[in-house]
Amino acid sequence: MAKTPLQTIGLFGGTFDPIHLGHIVPVIDLAAQINLDKVFLIPANIPPHKAAAHVSSKHRKAMVELVCSKYPLFTVDDRELKRNKPSYTIDTLKEIKQENPEAVIYFFIGTDSFLDLPSWYLIDEIMALCNFVVTTRPGYTVNLIDKPWFKGKVTTNQQEFLAFDCSKILLAQTKQIDISSTQLRSILQSKAQLDTPLSHVICPQVIDYIKQNNLYKP
Repeated sequence: MAKTPLQTIGLFGGTFDPIHLGHIVPVIDLAAQINLDKVFLIPANIPPHKAAAHVSSKHRKAMVELVCSKYPLFTVDDRELKRNKPSYTIDTLKEIKQENPEAVIYFFIGTDSFLDLPSWYLIDEIMALCNFVVTTRPGYTVNLIDKPWFKGKVTTNQQEFLAFDCSKILLAQTKQIDISSTQLRSILQSKAQLDTPLSHVICPQVIDYIKQNNLYKP
C-alpha cells in the first residue's frame, strides 16, 4: 500500500547531546495546538554555529530513536548525520520539500534562535519554504519587532499564522521543562549526583541507554 503523503510536517533540529524533555515537551504541546501530522527530529552533524558534540553521532541518533519509539508524533531524520560537511537549514529544507511537495512545513526553534534568524544563511530562501514556530514560555514577550527584517512576518495569532503556507513566524506560548543539555551533562558527569532521579527531565529509556553505554563520563 502506498504511503499517504504528509500534509503538515514539523521539523526540529539540534545536537541532542543528549535529547531531553526540555526539547520535546514544548514541541509536543505546540504540535497538538496546530494539528501537525508528524514532527521530524533531525540530529545535527556539524552545526555551523556550535562546537563539536560530546558523544558520537551514532549515540545521539540512538537516543533520538528511543524518544521516537515512546512518542509516535516523532520520527528521526538522520540526513544531516550522513553529510560530510556543515549542515545548513536550507539544504535540509530543500530536500524535505522535494520529498513532500504538497506539505506545509513548520520549523521549530527556540527564542535564542529566533533572535538570530536574520543572520541565518540564505534566510530569505528558507522563509520561502517554511513557516517558523518559536516556542516561548508562558508570559514571555520578545521585544525585537523594531528590526526591519521581522516586519510583517511575526504573529502571535495562530489562526492568522495557519492561513499561510510559508514566510510567517508564530510566537507561541508552550509548556516548558527547565533543563538544558549542558546541565544534564554536568549532572551525569558528577559521581556525587549519579543516582539523582532524572525522569522528570529525560526519558527513562534514554537514561538507561546513557548508563549502558557509559556516556558523559568525566
